[in-house]
Amino acid sequence: MYNNKQDALILATLVADTYSLASHWVYDKEELQSLPIDWRELGGPSVSWHAGKKRGEFTHYGDQIKILLAYIEQNPNDFDVEKYLYYWKGTLVNMNTYIDGATQETMSNLEANQTFPCGSLSHDMAAIGRVIPLLKVSKTKEVFLENAKLFVKATHDNEEVLEATHFFASLLLAVLEGEEISKSIALLKSNYSLKIQSYIDAGLLSKDAETFSTLLGFGTHCGVEVGMSGVIHILSQYDDFEEALIANARCGGDTSSRAMIIAAILIAKYDESHIPIRWQSYIKG
Repeated sequence: MYNNKQDALILATLVADTYSLASHWVYDKEELQSLPIDWRELGGPSVSWHAGKKRGEFTHYGDQIKILLAYIEQNPNDFDVEKYLYYWKGTLVNMNTYIDGATQETMSNLEANQTFPCGSLSHDMAAIGRVIPLLKVSKTKEVFLENAKLFVKATHDNEEVLEATHFFASLLLAVLEGEEISKSIALLKSNYSLKIQSYIDAGLLSKDAETFSTLLGFGTHCGVEVGMSGVIHILSQYDDFEEALIANARCGGDTSSRAMIIAAILIAKYDESHIPIRWQSYIKG
């Protein structure tokens, strides 16, 4: 589905993740404003959680996209989420990457032979931006939405996270069909719970506000209740791929989870040519 855009969308999410590495999980306002970072270029990590990572490498979120891509390459016809989850676990234990709380909990549940699905109860937004490769194994929009739900639920079995997944996956599809981003956000909003609507509204109402103070005001931690508003704010204010990712990265916190969604939506509107070549080259080798 959308074969002409699949590779560009995947590239966009990977670029967004590696670009986000420099300020990912930096939360202190003063530290963010004084980081020795050239925001126009890729940078190495600033926090101990990503120790050993270098400029051009991925956060643990990007590493998990690579796992999904490898699984899909071996299983190109459909998406068996239970089979994938055991592949995911077996691959992760041999990777030099950070294991976050949702991943730890899910892996523990698998080891305890809990009934599937056995994802964590995490409200983190991290898994949402990782659904893009599922376009390769989804023949219809409905199958893509279901695959995205199953994929996220496998590690983040939280109702608000699943609602947010459906919203952003639906927004992606609308933009791929040629719809305008802000108009689509407004039209889709009524399909969701009042809490999800409130997160969307916060982002829409802040579209003309200064980004750094706005996102820090929302909060920049991993939860969907703040990350969703941050993504909507960026998508409502920025139309340029590079400028959007820079504005997002300057706000720190869970930069990558926001960036992957932002990147996919913008490249759904445009194409690969809008991704800076100097950022692409690290991934393409």
